[in-house]
Order: sequence, then structure tokens, then C-alpha cells
Amino acid sequence: MGPLLSTHSVAGDRRRVLGLVTVIVALVSAAMLALSFVIDLGGAERGLILALMPLLFCTGSAAVLLFKPGPPEVVELHEDGIVHVLGDVRRSWAWDQVRAVDIAEHSKAGCMIRFADGELLHISGLTENSHAIAAALTTRCLDARREPVRRRYKRRGAAVLGGVALVCGGVATWAVVAQLSGDPFKLAQPAVALAIPAVISLTLMIAVLVTGRR
Repeated sequence: MGPLLSTHSVAGDRRRVLGLVTVIVALVSAAMLALSFVIDLGGAERGLILALMPLLFCTGSAAVLLFKPGPPEVVELHEDGIVHVLGDVRRSWAWDQVRAVDIAEHSKAGCMIRFADGELLHISGLTENSHAIAAALTTRCLDARREPVRRRYKRRGAAVLGGVALVCGGVATWAVVAQLSGDPFKLAQPAVALAIPAVISLTLMIAVLVTGRR
């Protein structure tokens, strides 16, 4: 990679964001679990008790993400390329391996980089002196395309989560309507349980669209 030009430590903001998202999912799961005891859907509401599983998982995950420090993360700029170090894992790419760059247009310049091997590297706006990394990409990677890498992947993630929420929510709504109308539906409880992934997927979709906005 040639001589080292500069090092840029990365703050733990990504762990905090993930921690906050898991807290929100835990609260949503707790609300759905509480809802199973206060509404009457002819017995189908008992399917919401399964919300206990994501509640326990997300509570533990949130505690780890928010209170346990993650491995140190550093971005290094070298004369011949860029290096990303996360704990004991070290990845490096030459400047001519940069295929596309998506640089944020605001005071805390962050960017998303796509390399020739398909790997993505997200440079957070809270990375130390992230402007220097953006400037190096602009001056050393003249052949790299300027494309909305980050927005494209966010749209894909949001589309998948939205599809899951739509399908699961539709089945759950149909089960509730069938149950309340007196139509005997033996699988009403499992169908109502689909409201859990529907609401969680909707919550995650909103988080994907909101976090990291320009």
C-alpha cells in the first residue's frame, strides 16, 4: 500500500444506532405482547404472545451494543490505496480498485465506496477528519463513477422489509377480520402472529430510511 499518509479513527456511532434500533424493536415487541392480554379477537390474540421471542433477543442485543465497546475501527490512507481495520481484521484496496463513490453533501462528509471485488466500505460522518478521506477519493479515483451507492442499497433494503410487512400484515388483517366476523378459522392464532414480523419489518424499514440521511 505504500507509505502511510494518515489514520482516521472511527467513532462507535454505528453500534449506537444499531443499539437504538434494537431498543425500538424491543419496545414494539413489548407493546404487542401487552396487547395480547388486553384485546379480544376470539382467542386469536394469543398468537401475539410470540412477541416475547424478539423482545428477549432485542433486549439482550441492545444491552451489548449500547454498553459493551466494540473492536477499534480505523481507516488508513496510504500512497497506493486505502485500508480498513476492524479489530484484528485488515482489508486493503488499491486506488484503482475503487469503482464507485457516493459522497454525502453536508458538513460531516461521509461516503460509501464500492470496490472492484464487490465489497462496500461505509465511511461514517463521525470518522475522524472524514473530509480528508472524501478529498483523497475525489483526487485519486478519477475513473470511479459517482453514483448513489448508499441510496440504492437503502432502497433495496426498504423494499424487502416493506414487502415482508405488506404480506405478513395482510394475512394478519385477513385473520382478524375473519375471526371477528364469526368465520371459523383454525389457523387464526398463527396468522395473527404474523403481525409481529409485519410490525417489526415496518419499524426496521423506517429505521433504514431515516438513519444516515443526507
